[in-house]
Amino acid sequence: MDTSTKIRAAYDEKKKPANNIREMGLAYDVNRAIPIPNVKQQIKAMELELSGQKARPFRGNSSKEQPKQYVAARLEEDANEYAGSRFRMARSMVRVITDMIDRHGFNYKAMSLDWRNYEQVTWRQFRTKVRKFLRIPEQCTPYLEQKGWLDCDMNDPNDPRWKEYSTDDES
Repeated sequence: MDTSTKIRAAYDEKKKPANNIREMGLAYDVNRAIPIPNVKQQIKAMELELSGQKARPFRGNSSKEQPKQYVAARLEEDANEYAGSRFRMARSMVRVITDMIDRHGFNYKAMSLDWRNYEQVTWRQFRTKVRKFLRIPEQCTPYLEQKGWLDCDMNDPNDPRWKEYSTDDES
């Protein structure tokens, strides 16, 4: 259930919109919910305190429990829930990267010198793009299955398939 359906389910047509939203524990008017401090009023209140008079107390929203507070609690739970990475690369970029890996393995210098490198991508840019591609399981898993590399350990330094060439972190 998304945000708007939760609010609509708790909405009471007989009440004013501001009262409905306030009962749900949400802010109808953000400027009232989080007021900007008024320096002139703060100075007047300080002058009254220093002169010995009592300053008028701030009358904010009462701290009593609102009847539909569960709506705000559910929305907050949904917001805090991890939705996973939604990042994906463009198909054309994936095609270029997989094509270069097929031709050159993980030799980024050779990728940058390839005549098909129309955009003149440097070897470090290729390295970044390849590493980013390998961190997106939805896109790299089909490629790795096709190559037969799905069961391989990428962190194994003895496996020649994952050996990176022309990189700063070579040992």
